[in-house]
Amino acid sequence: MYALTGFGLGCLASLFLISLRDLRHVRVGQLFLLILIATSAYLIDPLIPANWRWITSDLQTTLPALFWLLCQVVFATRPKLFTVWGGMALYTFVSPAFSRPFIEAGTWPDWGVFLGWELCRWFEYVIVLHGLFYVVRHWRDDLVETRRKARLALLLVMGTAVTVATVSLNFGLYHEASRGTIVSLAALTILICFVSTREGLLDLAPQPSASTENPVSSEPLSENGEKSQEDARQLQILMAEGFYKEEKLTLKRLASELSIPEYRVRKVINETLGYRNFNDYINQLRIAEAARHLREQPDAPILNISLDVGYRTLSSFNRAFRDIMQTTPSAYRQGETPQTVCADS
Repeated sequence: MYALTGFGLGCLASLFLISLRDLRHVRVGQLFLLILIATSAYLIDPLIPANWRWITSDLQTTLPALFWLLCQVVFATRPKLFTVWGGMALYTFVSPAFSRPFIEAGTWPDWGVFLGWELCRWFEYVIVLHGLFYVVRHWRDDLVETRRKARLALLLVMGTAVTVATVSLNFGLYHEASRGTIVSLAALTILICFVSTREGLLDLAPQPSASTENPVSSEPLSENGEKSQEDARQLQILMAEGFYKEEKLTLKRLASELSIPEYRVRKVINETLGYRNFNDYINQLRIAEAARHLREQPDAPILNISLDVGYRTLSSFNRAFRDIMQTTPSAYRQGETPQTVCADS
């Protein structure tokens, strides 16, 4: 047990130092540092004196929420943290920390124990699964190769480790050596990934979105060689013809239309045009045209505009429009942008 604990702590310390040096200035790195601290608390909890164990207990209960948050920040095109899921994640560690003294003292009724403790366990499973959903969602649409590999690493290593640790804690199914085994295997695997892909770690950090003002046209292409230049030229010609309006458009279908291998299309959209997600690229093109129609055709029904630019339902159009323009189509048509709303208030 002590050997495994020591080995796990050594791997965690190495990961902590690498992350502190290379990633401390980005949100992804800061989150990962918090996960390492919480994991260390999980690992050493049995070795802590009973009167101080509340500290490590509270820290380790943050693991599911931190994992969910990491999945959002790394893989969601535009992370939305202030949602029902975010509230559920917050509840999983705030409620037990608040309830622990009362439950241990036996002063809370059954309903208080359920709300303060039992319900949090089920929420932990839900948010871990929701985080994993973001890992696998639109797997093929992710344009950054490092992130595509990271999805697999997170899914198989960190997600599995967090799930096993959560289940074992909640149901008391672990052996004394299980903590060290879980942490050592996961930390060693992630450490190997860190060392082998060090140069690409910053690709996990969210970057500013490409501009929506003229997404099809004309900014000069970066020097990526003649093949990349030609691929980018063909892509821009096709998109200028309105191919992005096609319903159910996928990266595979786009590559087939261009007669270009999928990996090269992915590279052009990512490295030349600056997009990190295929759906975000297509939505930017569609919403830019929809915004022009809203300005130029004040009497055209919004549903017709949404169908014209490639959306199958008004709800999906409204959601994409709000995500990109930070306002509704109706408000945009009336000239109510986020800036004007703030000025009026």
